[in-house]
Amino acid sequence: MRLNISKTGKAARFATAGLAVTLVASACSIGGSSDDGDGESLTFVSTGAPFQDYQAEAWQKPFTAETGVKFRNDGPVDEAKMKTMVEAKKVTWDVVDTSAAATAQYCGKYLEKLDFSIIDKTKFPAGTVNDCGVPAFFYSTIFMYSTEKFGSNPPKSIADFFDVKKYPGKRVVPPEVSVGILEAALLGDGVPQDKLYPLDLDRAFKKLDQIKSVTTFAKTYGQMQQMMVDKQIDMGLMLNARAYQALKAGAPFKPVWDKTIVNWDDLVIPKGAPNKENAMKFIAAASGDEQSAKMAELASVLPIKETIQPKFDQYQQQLNAYAPERKNSIVRSDSVWWGQNFDMVTKRYTAWLSG
Repeated sequence: MRLNISKTGKAARFATAGLAVTLVASACSIGGSSDDGDGESLTFVSTGAPFQDYQAEAWQKPFTAETGVKFRNDGPVDEAKMKTMVEAKKVTWDVVDTSAAATAQYCGKYLEKLDFSIIDKTKFPAGTVNDCGVPAFFYSTIFMYSTEKFGSNPPKSIADFFDVKKYPGKRVVPPEVSVGILEAALLGDGVPQDKLYPLDLDRAFKKLDQIKSVTTFAKTYGQMQQMMVDKQIDMGLMLNARAYQALKAGAPFKPVWDKTIVNWDDLVIPKGAPNKENAMKFIAAASGDEQSAKMAELASVLPIKETIQPKFDQYQQQLNAYAPERKNSIVRSDSVWWGQNFDMVTKRYTAWLSG
């Protein structure tokens, strides 16, 4: 199962303008070697610039300064390639940034179990850690509305996103079904948060039917961002990093803090990684409060725990689901359920879109 969708996946979710850091990146071929296994370097795999630049600045630079261990950056993330490496026992990757659902799927077989005597699992929210991965950062899917269209009667709940009579207008939803579209539909239909999983797919698609004719099912996250800026939509389920860029560009939108779907990526170690010990130490270091805050500031994501307070700018603050008055809106995705059901749900969603 391939959980990342290359055309619309993580690199597109978090593409932002800002800091530029030059990465030493090169192609990684199976059978090659990142180093001689002496632990003096680590091969880190993520999505490429600019997002991987932020990871280098926030996580890698402090670790190198403290330990002397240097980094070779590679990408993109490709679970099929990682599986082939592990099966061939020719692993050249040390640390990989992948989806929490992929971690749940591959733990134990293709991923090393983490050493929690080195990595402090208590730093992370309950239910977000498994044997093979810990959160690298969190990101949210936020209900945004046009203040020009609905300023005098703003929507107040996720149910309003699906109420085309009370709130007529054009909608947009993300290109990936796994970031909260079905969860939003069920919550909007009255499913209690603690009864959300396993997802009732029949009920979710019935709810989506109510908005299908007025909704753009985006092909890319960039398209969603531009539609906000160009005022082509009246409502959207927007990822916070993309909403941030739209607000900075002057898009007249505000968030609704009723139900906010929160997902996350994990840091993992492929089974048989050549520098496993230092990889464990690096993951532990990347989980530090300062490192997590810096990553959140650079990439407009959420830190690994709610008590960390990044120095967010005014637009990031507007979209900060961890603000004390908004924390009750958070609905965390169930990575285990998605790991088990991704292919089936994607097939059904694709058929529904074309029907």
